[in-house]
Amino acid sequence: MTFARARALAIIGVVAMVAVVLVVAALVRDKQAGSLGGRCGPGDVRISTRLPAQSSIKLNIYNGTGERLTDQRIAGAVPDLAGRVAEALRAQGFPVNKVDENPQKFDHVARLSYGPKAVGAAAVVRGYFLNKADPGGFDVKRTDDLVDVTLGSAFTKLGSKTEVSQAWAAQGQPSPPPGTCDDGVR
Repeated sequence: MTFARARALAIIGVVAMVAVVLVVAALVRDKQAGSLGGRCGPGDVRISTRLPAQSSIKLNIYNGTGERLTDQRIAGAVPDLAGRVAEALRAQGFPVNKVDENPQKFDHVARLSYGPKAVGAAAVVRGYFLNKADPGGFDVKRTDDLVDVTLGSAFTKLGSKTEVSQAWAAQGQPSPPPGTCDDGVR
């Protein structure tokens, strides 16, 4: 081995050792909050914004296009809308628990109602409504892991697979609602 080659290997060895020492020192002295709840303040409800698989998201579907549909037809009401949407969501792999009519009329696309255990689940469901569902249905006191979907009179159809993927990409990771914090665990 020539002297120049030996000198080059020695310099590379010293640089590698210095890099290892700096990385270890940075990791040991790191004061940032970890992912095990360091971002939660006193009184905050711990949630997870992790997006679950569709098969683990439990839904209740309600038709909010008008009063309860009986023998009479109501202007703007869509018969069996909740049933048709429930079947379409079941075909996508969602377990649907309850399908019913909502007596109050809702004029938007859809309203999602959910609690702290379903924040990530609501973000997944919102994608199927192309991020046009009203996300304001968060209730910090709710204890179940269900997402209630109330379909409104502005609803036309669920998104296609491509549209849903684009909606998820556009919305990004969900943010914790007020009064909550993402503990990064669940």
